[in-house]
Amino acid sequence: MKLLTHESQWHGGQTVVAFGMFDGVHEGHAKLMRSAAEIAALQGLTSMVYTFSTHPMATYAPDRVPPQLETRSEKVCSIARQGVDVAVLRPFDAAYGAQTPEEFVRAFAAALHPCHVVIGFNYSFGAKGAGKAEDMIRLGETYGFATHVVGEVCMGGAPVSSTRVRAAVLRGDMEMAAQLLGRHYTLSGVVIHGKKLGRRLDFPTANLSWPAGKAIPPRGVYAARACLCGRWYMAAVNIGAHPTAPEGPPTIEANLLDYEGKEFYGSHVRLVLLTRIRGERRFDSLQALREEVLRNREQVRGYFGDRPMRKCSGKEGRKAPAGAENPAKK
Repeated sequence: MKLLTHESQWHGGQTVVAFGMFDGVHEGHAKLMRSAAEIAALQGLTSMVYTFSTHPMATYAPDRVPPQLETRSEKVCSIARQGVDVAVLRPFDAAYGAQTPEEFVRAFAAALHPCHVVIGFNYSFGAKGAGKAEDMIRLGETYGFATHVVGEVCMGGAPVSSTRVRAAVLRGDMEMAAQLLGRHYTLSGVVIHGKKLGRRLDFPTANLSWPAGKAIPPRGVYAARACLCGRWYMAAVNIGAHPTAPEGPPTIEANLLDYEGKEFYGSHVRLVLLTRIRGERRFDSLQALREEVLRNREQVRGYFGDRPMRKCSGKEGRKAPAGAENPAKK
């Protein structure tokens, strides 16, 4: 998939464009993107996703931006999995947000040459979201494209939405989050130096920075898969401040089962959160904590049963280049 940071960078031919904020790329978003890819494939056109690199609320009310379900790099990977050819992640600023609905349509029509536009049933565009689906249909007739409106996707008697996914993540219901997303919720980043508590307890751990702005499940211990150094490991992931040894800020710490490799500081790791084992607790001593860690490790093994770990692909395990994205600094 080709990645652009502005619609003006497109110098190709006619397209089928899917529009949306796409926070989390849940099953509803996936249906919309796949619809664009299917139309493009049938007509020999280029499929494209048009979205933003930052949440629009970051421009108008930064303190009201909801916790995001994916970092920028995670969002790009999720879009790429839907089979589209091009993704445009453009900046959102006040001037862009002040466009009327017709100005918005005129600009993207001139830049992207759409034959078809795909939007969700509740999509809005232009200043203060004044443009609705019926306006896109009407303006498409003027600017030469057909508009396809994708209906809502429901699960459990309610529509799938980023708000619903976020609520599941924030209450620790990783199973519901996975159902709505069509995949398990992940945390990813570069392994950093932590409190060295895992070393004191004789267990290898990979510590991630607390990702600023991202939705983080409640503090506690989770069964997870960790992709590190080219393969998957079972992992007991602790999210929180370690109240038994509370020095320093909260961390995300993955206790890797059966890892016997070298130190992995500076490597990329991806944590796939599967289920919550327990909430955060304080123990009377490090020995009591160690015994609990052993119990949690066995709970993780029991969760996986006989399911084998396998090799993983992608950038996990590679050393991060200078200036690599660190979610804690976003």
